[in-house]
Amino acid sequence: MDKKDRAILSELRNNSRQSWREIGDKVFLSSQAVGQRVQDLLNNHIIEKFTIKEQKQNLQFITIYMNTNQFTSFENLVKSFEEVGEFYKITGGGCYMIISHFDSDALNLFLTKITDFGRYKVSHRLKQIL
Repeated sequence: MDKKDRAILSELRNNSRQSWREIGDKVFLSSQAVGQRVQDLLNNHIIEKFTIKEQKQNLQFITIYMNTNQFTSFENLVKSFEEVGEFYKITGGGCYMIISHFDSDALNLFLTKITDFGRYKVSHRLKQIL
């Protein structure tokens, strides 16, 4: 990845709805060159997908500490909740990290269901910095 690719990624992070021409004008490339570089970034798995970021009222960061080795059952349970936005197996201080947007009642239901698999720590977003 070179300087031009990093500039294109920066533009896409700022506004992924820009046309290749608009990005090209900012990074001094033709629209065709921008389109080819974006395709290369997709093919090389630098960019996973284009998406929108929807503002959620509630945001939780849930760290899971497993007490069982029923990983597949646990993962399937977590994936069944539409409020789960991101779900990672992690190293360090926990086994899994869940980023979710449950309301209070749904969060209580979710936590009750996952208690069969282990302990958890829930942190809530106070303010977004960046």
